[in-house]
Amino acid sequence: MKSIMLASYAKVNISLDVGEAMEDGYHPVDMVMCQVLLHDLVQMSVFQDEGKWSEKAHGKDVDLKGHKIAMPQIEISANWPYVPCDERNICHKAVISFIRTFISTERLKSKLYKIPDKVSIVLKKRVPVGAGLGGGSGNAAAVIHGLNALLGTHFSMKELMEIGAELGADVPFAIMNQAKSCRAIPSYLRSDRLACTCARATGIGTELSPVKMPPRDILLVKPSFGASTREVYKGIDSCVIPMRPDNDRLVSILEDLSDNSGEAESDEKCKELWDRAYDQMINVLENYTIKKNSVLQNLKQNLEDAEQTSHTMMSGSGTTIFSILNNDIKIDNLYPLINNLKTRGNNVIVTEILDGRSDGIAKKKKRGREDDN
Repeated sequence: MKSIMLASYAKVNISLDVGEAMEDGYHPVDMVMCQVLLHDLVQMSVFQDEGKWSEKAHGKDVDLKGHKIAMPQIEISANWPYVPCDERNICHKAVISFIRTFISTERLKSKLYKIPDKVSIVLKKRVPVGAGLGGGSGNAAAVIHGLNALLGTHFSMKELMEIGAELGADVPFAIMNQAKSCRAIPSYLRSDRLACTCARATGIGTELSPVKMPPRDILLVKPSFGASTREVYKGIDSCVIPMRPDNDRLVSILEDLSDNSGEAESDEKCKELWDRAYDQMINVLENYTIKKNSVLQNLKQNLEDAEQTSHTMMSGSGTTIFSILNNDIKIDNLYPLINNLKTRGNNVIVTEILDGRSDGIAKKKKRGREDDN
């Protein structure tokens, strides 16, 4: 048995633009995503007999040039009872996709590689589900990274991202940001040029390029209900979009802030740059998700009015609303706001956008040390 523990990070969209639906039903997007410190933990183990592959099929077989090869038994458990632990879980699909890709490569001809008899996945969930924070996508990315490390398949970052793209548009970015932030991942991936904590995504969300982003403290507020991504994207087609982000401009401003180590918002130049960045931090999906829900409207307004916040918007298709906090904020000054939000039944989390400007492992904003995972 071999095991690995990986952190599966949440993400926020600091901008999100959507075009008209294409013939295949997908929408072209142009968005900037950032990794945040909030994360699930994914414990993975693979079990392999010393002999040949098991001839007993565990539910599904794969044909390889006329030979049937048994897929591994997949066991999933989670600390939250409402998380499905069967074929519906994206982690189960990630194992199948990874093994299928593994089988289709020349690696399988070598005696150094074997398909495991069983894969065990234990999820310690912390990232709210149905929240627009990419929790499930991050779990799938961790499974892909974990199998690559445990089986020693040495897939490239591009190959891992291609496997992830089969599972969902947010998975490739999760593969990139975990490579930047998890020390358990092989060093050749951590040093890859695509390893980053912030990226711009175009196409259907799988065409990614790294973006520099200074670290910022943020407040995540998830109401008791979620949103259907499919419903939101279908509904946005009939919405009037009064304002869209200019992501070329946003990326340029973020680069300037990073080059100026723009953490001190009290500095006049940095304050001006941040204000210009906030002008482009727009999520057009708010025109559907928030406008049709008075609870979200009031929640966003309350956060915008709070003296502790600099900018407020929705992440992804919702329903999480997040605020970038003032740089000089002290945690004691947040308690009244947090308590007020919690009394209304919201899940409230203080976290931070990780600093991905430097080479190597992404660092936490205030503690200035490497992440523990």
